[in-house]
Amino acid sequence: MRIGIVTKWFNRGQPIVGRHLRSALGELGHETFVLARPMKEGRRRPGLIQRDDVWDQPEVTEASSFEVPLNEYAEWVESRGIDAIFCDQNYQFEELTALRGQGLRVIGRFVWEMFRKQHLPGALEAYDVIYSLTQCERERYRSWGLETPLVTWGCHPEVTTVERDPDPEVVRFIFPGGYLGHRKPIREVVDAFASTRNPDLRLLVKFQLESPKHGEHLQEAAARDSRIELLVVDQPRAEHLRTFADCHVCVTPSRWEGLGLPLFEALSFGMPIITNDNPPMNEVAIDEVNAICVTGHQDSHTKSGLPGFAPDVEEMAAAFGRLGDPAERERLTEGAIQERERRSWSRTVEGIAGLVEMVAPVGVSQPADR
Repeated sequence: MRIGIVTKWFNRGQPIVGRHLRSALGELGHETFVLARPMKEGRRRPGLIQRDDVWDQPEVTEASSFEVPLNEYAEWVESRGIDAIFCDQNYQFEELTALRGQGLRVIGRFVWEMFRKQHLPGALEAYDVIYSLTQCERERYRSWGLETPLVTWGCHPEVTTVERDPDPEVVRFIFPGGYLGHRKPIREVVDAFASTRNPDLRLLVKFQLESPKHGEHLQEAAARDSRIELLVVDQPRAEHLRTFADCHVCVTPSRWEGLGLPLFEALSFGMPIITNDNPPMNEVAIDEVNAICVTGHQDSHTKSGLPGFAPDVEEMAAAFGRLGDPAERERLTEGAIQERERRSWSRTVEGIAGLVEMVAPVGVSQPADR
């Protein structure tokens, strides 16, 4: 089939999922096309679409705005001869419904912290298939009467093939902070680490843009404690993965997550994880298997009504201390390798194949080489 992917196209979590989805469809033998939605107005980098590094790919069409006009959708679909499209977090129900009316099949998912029950009628009109990538979002949708197929997201070869070379003289924890939005409990992480006393521990706080809200706190913490390192850079993908892989432990608590790509990057590296014991984090970071999951204390809500959880600072400090022990890291590394096998990329490809089969025209089979 000729399959389109409607996605943001720059170095953030959702677009990375879109790019990896494209690779899965390619493995299955489908011809793929991307309609790139620029970053919304009012965000950190409005209008952003990347065309360099891993984003330099053929058949990427730039949309004129995040809310893509129907005529642009229709022209793109017709000019490429597209049979079906995959969407991620696409609430343009009216436009998608119109495309379905013209015979296009529409497959998509939503992140549970944004998707509300009142979205259901429009989504059911707009989509042939709505699927889930986490068990928690699937269960939430089921409570509303919506059954969604579950695709097990796994460890992409782009990440599993990265070679690790951590510094043997120190124990480096990495906190991948992205844009340091509210869902990232950076103050709790920094305060927990600062309360430890082991001189061999290091905390690398890596983020893409300076945060007015958290920048001053981070700068002050790094000035007080030389073990805290700040890396403010939007690295090329391969460089980011090497930086990540050369650490010993991933620290990635979150008040909420749609998927949580740092969890999968850590799992791909066989790296122990520290996070809070809330879904979907604890679906990938399994307490005492490949992770130390600390108590989460509710301190907020998402727009869709989900509770947000901040990690317990004292428990997190204890987790930093425990993972200063090489034997403890080795134990959780072994668990990470087992979990990595359970979330192999081949399982994800099989799940994507199942979604395509659900919308394939009668008599059209999947490519034999899958």
